[in-house]
Amino acid sequence: MAEPISIASGLVALATFAFQSSSALFDVVQSYRSHPKRVRDLTEELEGLNGVLGSLAETLNANTDTELVSLEYPLLRCANACKDFEEELKKCSTRSLAGKTSFRDWAKLKYMGEDIDGFRRMLAGYKSTIIIALTDANLRQSSNAVDGLESYKEMIETTTDDLETHLESIDEKLENIIAKNTRDSDTDAGEIQLMEEERLSTQKCLEICAQLSSHIDQIQQLRKARDSSSDSSSSSNVPERVTNEGLQECKNSLMNTAARLEDHLKILMDRIVTKTKTSTASQEDIAELLRLQEEWETTRQCMHICSNAGTHLDENASTIDNYATGDAIQFMVSTNEKIIHGRNRGLGWRTRQVGGHLSDASLQQLSRDMTRVNFANTDHRGSPSAGHSMQDEGLQDQPLSEFKDRYGRGFKLTTERSSPNVSSTAPPLCER
Repeated sequence: MAEPISIASGLVALATFAFQSSSALFDVVQSYRSHPKRVRDLTEELEGLNGVLGSLAETLNANTDTELVSLEYPLLRCANACKDFEEELKKCSTRSLAGKTSFRDWAKLKYMGEDIDGFRRMLAGYKSTIIIALTDANLRQSSNAVDGLESYKEMIETTTDDLETHLESIDEKLENIIAKNTRDSDTDAGEIQLMEEERLSTQKCLEICAQLSSHIDQIQQLRKARDSSSDSSSSSNVPERVTNEGLQECKNSLMNTAARLEDHLKILMDRIVTKTKTSTASQEDIAELLRLQEEWETTRQCMHICSNAGTHLDENASTIDNYATGDAIQFMVSTNEKIIHGRNRGLGWRTRQVGGHLSDASLQQLSRDMTRVNFANTDHRGSPSAGHSMQDEGLQDQPLSEFKDRYGRGFKLTTERSSPNVSSTAPPLCER
């Protein structure tokens, strides 16, 4: 008999387990005849989840060094949720006529106090978290420019908001089930109530830490934007540097405090669940409490994944938007392995553009070479030809000025090689 899958099974086994559970649930849902709108939405979500889990399994099998250990709890919880929901479906189908689940049965179906839409939103949270973790891991291994960087940022923000809403719902359910069993048990009611109050207080402290950290992030980003447009070598920037260092120390201290509060919160949750299990709670309430505890821990882990991905992106991504006209030289280059995102836009036939990742020495040499070529072309275009008289140059001023105003400087073309002693009377040709 195969051993049950757990955290100790390893990331590859967990990813495979989640993929198999999700695929099995998809097949079961598809096997039923009745497919209302909410059920069709669920099948679409399951199909998308299967695709993401399949990609994750392929990534893990191809590269075992990928930093995705943080996905262990979300993968295990995702797999168990799919299996539990499949069991609920099978129970429902045994009560249905001719083995086919009716619309009324779909409407009555509940999991952890949520209907089908609630379960679908929970799966969407798992899927988005896995996508974010995969993208973040890829960015840590490769500094190539990212397509759709703004969409990725928006996905992190949206997923975080959805997870926070889901966590609030779990907290409410936990409070209700704990309060119910506290009323039924006089022996441990006081102790359980005190632990629950401490849990709520700890969560409030975590919210305060998160708000302060977010405020510091905003200040640092504003200062970074201002410093980039000023002379960073100025001695007047010493106070700015000291202030930034102090802000970073505050942020690090908040992170350490939040980590300690998280550990304390988990200990409190374990104690509350253990104490409630030993009270007069029914087996159904105990099973529901354990599911809520697992979902609570998993949701917080998903939020950490999103937070770390957002922080990594802010610290290691540079957004560049270059625009120039005429004979411009444009650079969109990273010399420190940071992610680069943006575009070079130039109007002009001799516009030169460089993009990618280069060493600092290579970039400096390339810049010197391109500038030297640019100056050489400028000198060539600006110096009079040996065969032209001053009178000819005077005649050329007006058309050249008109050409430059409309098209840029351009450069002169010689239609034929003339003798040094013969002045050319043909007007110069200009090319854009």
